[in-house]
Amino acid sequence: MAEQTALAATAPPVSETEVLFARQPILDGDGRLAGYELLYRGETGTESPHAATSRVAASALSDLGLRQATGGAPAFINVTTEFLLAMDPLPFGPDGVVLEIAADRVPDEPLVERLGRLRQHGYMLCLDGYAGQPAADPLLDYATLAKIDANGVGPSGLAVLVSMLRGRGIRPIANSVDTHLDHDRCADAGFELFQGDFVCRPREVVGTNVPTASIGALRLAAGISAAGDDGIDELEKAISLDPGLSLRLLRFVNSAAFSLRHQIKSIRQAIVLLGPRTVRQWAMLLLLSGIDEKRGPLLITALSRGRTCESIARRLGADDAEAYFFTGMISVVDALLDLPMDEAIRDLPLSEDVVAALVQRAGGKGRTLTMAEACERGAWDDAALPSLSAAELAVLHVEAITWADGTAAGLT
Repeated sequence: MAEQTALAATAPPVSETEVLFARQPILDGDGRLAGYELLYRGETGTESPHAATSRVAASALSDLGLRQATGGAPAFINVTTEFLLAMDPLPFGPDGVVLEIAADRVPDEPLVERLGRLRQHGYMLCLDGYAGQPAADPLLDYATLAKIDANGVGPSGLAVLVSMLRGRGIRPIANSVDTHLDHDRCADAGFELFQGDFVCRPREVVGTNVPTASIGALRLAAGISAAGDDGIDELEKAISLDPGLSLRLLRFVNSAAFSLRHQIKSIRQAIVLLGPRTVRQWAMLLLLSGIDEKRGPLLITALSRGRTCESIARRLGADDAEAYFFTGMISVVDALLDLPMDEAIRDLPLSEDVVAALVQRAGGKGRTLTMAEACERGAWDDAALPSLSAAELAVLHVEAITWADGTAAGLT
């Protein structure tokens, strides 16, 4: 699942009251980011996202900062009716916030009155799990959006729901969109917003030829990854093989997003001042972004996954942590090229352990990649090790998300 995880803290130690977060992107019809749904639970893992809300939102959401949690994108937050009635005012303002409430809850008069006041104050409401149930009719008067399970309703039923919601001025969101076939089916039914695992999966296309430019970009990324931290000349040479990349990289490092004091005028100067690791990672980002400029949310996943893999490797004492970053970052190449992974990397100069990690999730890099993907799903307990707890993993991952959001901002 294309989810990303965060923790309401910036560094260890982790207390018992901290809250683990995951986020899943919501995309528009052009594949652009429309927002993130924030999923969360208590650190013990015993609470559902809905049950956790009232205990954590007042402290964790305000402390973490919704803008930081979503990189400035709109935040879709699950809230219970009990939370809405008890928390007045809410611990966050209406700007960039969408309140998700379960559509299967029969609303009583206090809830209806509360929703009316929230609407007057500018808050947007999204009905979660809407399927046309009569019990939700009173909520439709206050809703701006509604989520519909893409797999819970047939194609004709989806079109009927979309038409009905639009007739009431409500934007429908297709949820649980697992494949691109599901996405296309929902688009045909009239949906314009989509959420689900399809984001990180390749589209099933028969007879696709990978553009030569894409293979060249991936080959160059592999070469840049192989350049060691001690080889400034080697890294400079690898980047300079593509004059277009060199120009884009200089524009990138001198952009307002990074607010450098002095203009950097050469690749060598960038390597010396910023460090080989930073320049290498930025160069690989620019190469991947050039393969498909419409896959912005997927690139953020690539960045955060690569950084998470690298951080796990460093915490566990791996001596080639940079290779872990490259493995995590390039793990989305199947979705970028719309090819099975083994075909997508067939002609790339990758080491055997990286290939095994990408195709089979085997070896140390494969296990670390699996851990990073589990963090994205919010499956912290599945990813945890005796030497690296679930909460500690989440700390690493929120740092990765923050870095990924900030780095990707330089592309815009």
